Order: sequence, then structure tokens, then C-alpha cells
Amino acid sequence: MSWKFYTSDGEVKGVGADGPTGPTGATGAQGTSGTAGTGPTGPTGATGPTGAQGTSGTAGTGPTGPTGPQGTAGAQGTAGAQGSQGTAGAQGTAGATGAQGPTGPTGATGGTTAGPTGPTGAQGTAGSQGTAGATGPGPQVIEFVIDGGGSVIATGIKGDLEVPGATIAEARLLADQTGSIVVDIWKDTYANYPPTNADTITAAAPPTIASGVKDSDVTLTGWTTTLTAEDILRFNVDSCTTITRCTVALKVS
Repeated sequence: MSWKFYTSDGEVKGVGADGPTGPTGATGAQGTSGTAGTGPTGPTGATGPTGAQGTSGTAGTGPTGPTGPQGTAGAQGTAGAQGSQGTAGAQGTAGATGAQGPTGPTGATGGTTAGPTGPTGAQGTAGSQGTAGATGPGPQVIEFVIDGGGSVIATGIKGDLEVPGATIAEARLLADQTGSIVVDIWKDTYANYPPTNADTITAAAPPTIASGVKDSDVTLTGWTTTLTAEDILRFNVDSCTTITRCTVALKVS
């Protein structure tokens, strides 16, 4: 390496070859540290090698987890083959027939008294109902006519009438003209004929027309309404005005 020597005014005084390197001077004192500059962050370095595994920590004991659901039952295995039937044992020898026992004594002859009569059998089914008979005759009428021969009917007994057995249901009077009349009726048996006023069957309600031409009584209050076959009825006029002819009609059944 060459070198140049300059004067103070900058002139080159000479050029010489480099001398040998002198010994290293002593290290100068460290200069004052400059202000640290903040450069940009460098790129991340490559991952270093994995360090040695650390010592294992003490194992912790956690709570027992819940029991899992029961698994599906496995399929049933195939049934084993049935074993063969064993050989039947030999039949035993029949025992000898026992001797017949002696005949027992003859029993006593039973009595001849008849046993009690058995209970009456159940009643048989009723036969079917027969055909209904014909309807009987309807109500009948017993009539007795009192005739004054053109004159007002006089009071007193007007006649007798034999009647069949029956029941009186209604009494009517039918006059030839407007007027008033009261007719009493007496009854007695054929054996006690003739009836008298004491034998009246009308009580306090004899057939009566009051200022009219007709009358009907179905109530028959206090009457003796039952008639026996061969009874005799006697008709007696208690009073009469204007009327000259009157029919007494008794409806019976």
C-alpha cells in the first residue's frame, strides 16, 4: 500500500511505499454511548429446537362421569338341538290273581210301606185365549105409560109391572104438554105382592117434571137400583098439573 505526504497547505511533498505495520496501540477509552436508535422489528427468527420435556405434574382426580346408556341387547343365540328320547323301560310282570272272597250274607227284605208322595209337578202352559164372544145387548128400557084419558092425570096408584133382573141407570119422564108431575115407584117381590108406599125405591128423589115437558135423572140419589127377576114395580102419582099423559122410562142394564 502506498502513501502520500501533504504539507500544511496541501501540497504533496512525497510519495512513499507503506511501511510495516506498527504495533497495535493501546485501546482508547470508550467513547460516550450514542443515543439508541429504534430500528424496525426484524423478521421472526426460525423456531428453535423443542426443549426437553418437563417433569409430569401430579395427576388430578376429577368427578366420575355419568353412566352411559345401556347398549342394545345382543341377538338370542340359536337353540341347541333336542336330545334323543331315552329307551322305554321293560314292562313289569303281572301279579297273580287274588282268590275270590266269600259271599256276604243276604240282606234283609225291604219294607212294603210306600214312600211319601212326590211334589206336584209344575203347572202346564196356559192354553191360548179363546175367541171373544159376541157383544151382549146394550141398555134396555122399561116403560110405563100413565094416561088421564084427555084430562089432567089424577093422583094415586096407576098400575103394576113385572120386571126382569137388572140395574137401573137412568129415570126419565116424558109429558104430552108443559106442566108438572111427581111419580113415585114402589118395588116388592112377587111373593109379597102388592108393593106399598113403604117399598119405595126413589127415597127423597122421585122422578119429577117441574113446569116442563121432560126430565132425566142419572144420579138417582138414595135409590134402590137393583131389580131381581119377577120383582113387581108399582107406579103412583103424588101430584100433577096440566099434564094429561106421561111416560115413565127406566134405562136398565
